[in-house]
Amino acid sequence: MLVEIFIQNFVLIDDLRLELGPGLNVLTGETGAGKSIIIDALGLIMGDRMKSEYIRDSSRKTVIEAVFDIHGYEEMCLFLIEKGLLGAEETTLIISREVLPSGRSSARINGRNLPISSLKILMTNLVDLHVQHDQLQVLKPERYLQYVDSFNVQTEERLGKVKDLYNRWRSAQQKLDQLQSSQNHQAQRIDFLSYQIKELEEAGLKAGEEEELQELRGRISNAAQLLAGGQKLLSLLYRSDHVNSAYDQIAMALDTVRSLQSESFFQGLVKPLEEMYYRLEDMAAQISPYLDGLDFDPGLLDEVEGRLHEIERLKSKYGNNVEEILAYLNEARSELEELQAGGLQKEQLEQEVDQLSKIYHKEANYLTEARKEGAQLLEQMVHKELQELHMPHIQFMVSIDTRSKPGPAGLDQIDFLFSPNPGEEMQPLARVASGGEISRFVLALKKALAQVYHVPTLIFDEIDVGVGGSALAAMAIKLKEFSVSHQIILVTHAPQVASYADHHYLIEKSIKNGQTFTGVRLLAGEEHIREIARMLGGELFSEITLQHAREMVLQADE
Repeated sequence: MLVEIFIQNFVLIDDLRLELGPGLNVLTGETGAGKSIIIDALGLIMGDRMKSEYIRDSSRKTVIEAVFDIHGYEEMCLFLIEKGLLGAEETTLIISREVLPSGRSSARINGRNLPISSLKILMTNLVDLHVQHDQLQVLKPERYLQYVDSFNVQTEERLGKVKDLYNRWRSAQQKLDQLQSSQNHQAQRIDFLSYQIKELEEAGLKAGEEEELQELRGRISNAAQLLAGGQKLLSLLYRSDHVNSAYDQIAMALDTVRSLQSESFFQGLVKPLEEMYYRLEDMAAQISPYLDGLDFDPGLLDEVEGRLHEIERLKSKYGNNVEEILAYLNEARSELEELQAGGLQKEQLEQEVDQLSKIYHKEANYLTEARKEGAQLLEQMVHKELQELHMPHIQFMVSIDTRSKPGPAGLDQIDFLFSPNPGEEMQPLARVASGGEISRFVLALKKALAQVYHVPTLIFDEIDVGVGGSALAAMAIKLKEFSVSHQIILVTHAPQVASYADHHYLIEKSIKNGQTFTGVRLLAGEEHIREIARMLGGELFSEITLQHAREMVLQADE
């Protein structure tokens, strides 16, 4: 609920503080007194664009501030707490718009800066502003679906299913479209991968092969030197036709110490000499086959060089070493397998898309039936309200047609059709209704939606324009009824409406020091009655008019 609005340096207002209450708040005053200025100020709180002509004194800042009590609106409180805009125990929301003399403007909620776009979204949940130049906002076709859905409890559950199915269906269709659009590219990729895999498989690379070949190449290149050195080493260590080898020397030494081992000193030399003896045998056993292996075929070096060249060629294409090349081969095989399975994947996706489409349309049809029930109930409620607003001949119908394309909200396109007189063709409301008819219809619609329309504050700027007589009296009663469940703020020139006010405010203009100012004050008791008399008979109203005003207020109270 809007508790208070503060306006400073705005058009004809210097400083104005207006405290509002629950129920029906009525703002009246002479033409030109500045009632629309307050509505414009509220529009800025709603996120409207700040105009330069709004600023009264360009040397001072302009401030519009509104205080809301959101106690009982738990979802909104939780949302604001999560956004860091409200304390855990707070239920008061202070929203301000400020324009500095430099032209810089800002919006704040509880002292925290907020983008105007975010302010607009938030305020749609706090205030419904209905003004003459923009009175068809409530009749925007994109809102009709929400209105109808609120009249059937089954709709919310079915709508959730339809949204989920639509998202899954769309996701599967997108995957299928991507798969189909890339089929030519996939065919080229399959050919390319097949060629690479064949090339690598035919190469038959093995991990560590390059290092082994490089070592073998070194041995072949140095084979003569290695053979000569190895043979000399073998003759020195184990066998020789010209000199005693180390093996022979150790053997003779071993025979000598064995002959002297009766002496403990020489006995201690037997074991070390035996170890040397056997160690030389082992070394000779290793050297001999190594020397045998140095007998290479004449063409082996060319073969090794050719293999190493092939490895270098493959490294330039697939990796820095044989291990990376083999890893790429495994990745290529996996990708090729996935691409070759694309045909099966496409078939599976086509089946999934077809199945989801069928289930979606089935659930969407259930949703349509639920909406038809809700539409029928909405029609009945609006007709009832229109009857009470003295519009018995008006025909109203909720039209449910099939959308051109399925969507997350189902298959339905909803329109509100209207015929002001019997025998006239039903047409979209905004196209055929006059101002007064639209005003009464908007009121009837909002009243019909009262139980599901959770915006706490509704502001009407001269909604009664174009309405007179008994219809105006009926509208006044309807506004009073509406104010039981919602806070209503109403600018009016109609005494019939003003007589039902829970809180009556007079907007009046004054001139001080050659300057014009707009002010506001709360009327009560006799002042309330005298303002209604002025609205009935003008400034020079008679005693009869005053008595009439008293009767109107008394009747409204009853």
